[in-house]
Parts: sequence; C-alpha cells; structure tokens
Amino acid sequence: MQNYQFHGPRTVGEALNILSERGDGCRIIAGGTDLIPALRNEDILPDSVLNILEIDELTGISEEGDTIRIGPTTTFTEIIQSQVIKRSLPLLVEAASSVGGPTIRNRGTIGGNICNGSPAADVLPAVVALDGELELQSKALGTRIIPAAEAVEAPYQTRFNRDELLTGILIKKLPSETRYAFEKLASRNAMARAYMNISIVLKLDEKGAFSDLRIVPGTLEAVARRMSAAEKILMGRQPEDSLVEEAADAFVGDLAGVWIPDYKLPVARSVFKRVLKRALNGSGVE
Repeated sequence: MQNYQFHGPRTVGEALNILSERGDGCRIIAGGTDLIPALRNEDILPDSVLNILEIDELTGISEEGDTIRIGPTTTFTEIIQSQVIKRSLPLLVEAASSVGGPTIRNRGTIGGNICNGSPAADVLPAVVALDGELELQSKALGTRIIPAAEAVEAPYQTRFNRDELLTGILIKKLPSETRYAFEKLASRNAMARAYMNISIVLKLDEKGAFSDLRIVPGTLEAVARRMSAAEKILMGRQPEDSLVEEAADAFVGDLAGVWIPDYKLPVARSVFKRVLKRALNGSGVE
C-alpha cells in the first residue's frame, strides 16, 4: 500500500507553496483518469499528491480579447458544451469529443491530457495545431508562457519544472475563413487509446492557394509536432491532386523509421489525404 501525503489547496498560491516545498516527489491530480490507475497499480510512488480540482481559478472558459483562456481543470464535456469553443475553436470540440466515453469526458481534464504527455493524447495535437500556448506558474519564477508545441519532451515527460503548475491554456480565436478537420482511428468501443489521430487547420487565399497550414498527428510519433515537410510542399500553392500526393509522401516520409512500424505508413498516408480533403471541402469556423 502506498503512503503519501494528500494536499487539497483552495488557491493557486497555496498550490505553488506546496510545489515549492515538495515538487520533486509531488504528483498533481485533477480528473485522475490517468493518475489514479497508476497509483493503484503502483506504477508511480510519489511522496505527495496535490489535488487541484478545488481551485476555482483553474477551471472555466473565458474570452480575453481575441484569445480564449481555458482553465486546466476544465473537463472535456465542458469544452464540448461551451458555446465559445464551438463558435471560435470547433476543432477543439471535435478532439475533445473523441476522448474515451462519457464517463472519461465528464471527469478528464484538458490540463491532464496535456501534462500527462501521452503520445496517444487526442487533445494536445489539436491544441498544437491551433498554435496554443500554456501559462505556467511557480513560486520561484513567477509566470511564463510557452508554446504548446514545446510542452512535451519525450513520452510522459513534459518540459515543466517540478515546482510549476499549468494555470491556463491560451488559444487565439480562429478567423472566420479558417477551415479545419480532425479524425481519430481507434478500436471499436475503445475508451481511451487511439491508433492515430490527425488535426489540420488551414486557410486559402483569394486565389485558392494555402496561406496558412498546420498539420499535427497524434500517436504516430513519440511527441506531437507539426509535419513541416508536408506543410512546406503545400504552402503558397493550390491543392491540386498531384500536389496532395506529393505532400502525402512527405507526410509519411517524416514518420518513417521514427516511431510507428512501417506497415502503418500506408494507413497514415490515406488518413492524411482524407482529413486534408475534409478540411478543404468541409467545415469552417463560424
């Protein structure tokens, strides 16, 4: 049986004080959908557990000018139901809707999805595709903001300092002409882990050429990142079939030999083309 101290701060300041004193051996819990099974199985043996779910400052969705601020303890269900997110960041709604089943979505949090650093995270790749930023606070350094793309260093390893707390996810509202698409492949009736997911955000100029493009897969690599080779091929050019095929080759070329077995590459190629086509022909921001 594990023996650890359990802390339940009511303010960010209290939480930062505890992390300052116990950061190295302290694990943070919110929804607990990942941490509780790990504690039960003794996969991790912390000295302390810091429950942040009762800190009002860390939950909710608000608009700050052209930026949407999401508290890290905001659940996936709250994101799905938010009119603000539906209107300005619909890609995030699709990604959150793909997480597990209703029980997981009601309990799991966006901050946990990011801080867990799982290669199979559904929401983190979407946040990266949306050029999201993360607000971190610590007693020693105060507040700093980093790109979501730089949050994870390796599977289950973030670049956060041990005494830092994620206090906000900041994402600029998408312009009305922005198009997007998200797709997840998983086992039928799967409750958590994806075989792969892809988030795409794009804009076309008045001539129909790509003026903005962000392609971010999940599960296909150890860390979610933009597929720069495919993006470079498409940027500034019109999405003709031959160009899409060239971009698809670059997409799988970026993945080959890095993380996934080669037999999955043809599937990844097909999914990329399908999601790109949906983004081009389908949904746009209201």
